[in-house]
Amino acid sequence: MGIKWTARLRVDFEMEEWQIPHLAAIHLQTSVDEFQRILETGLMGAEKTGVKPGSAKVEIVAQGSIA
Repeated sequence: MGIKWTARLRVDFEMEEWQIPHLAAIHLQTSVDEFQRILETGLMGAEKTGVKPGSAKVEIVAQGSIA
C-alpha cells in the first residue's frame, strides 16, 4: 500500500465586478475537478506526481460569498 496523504483545502478568491455572482461556484467546482484530474493522472506540466490513479478525492468543504 502506498503512502496516504490528507489535506483540508480552503480557497478564497474574488470575482471581477462584471461577473454574474453564481459563476463563482461554477468556476470553483471546475478548478476542483481540474485539481483532482492532475492528482489522479499524475501529470502536472512535465512532472509526474506519483499519486495512485483513482485515489484522489477533492471536495469543497464549504463555499459562499465573503461578507
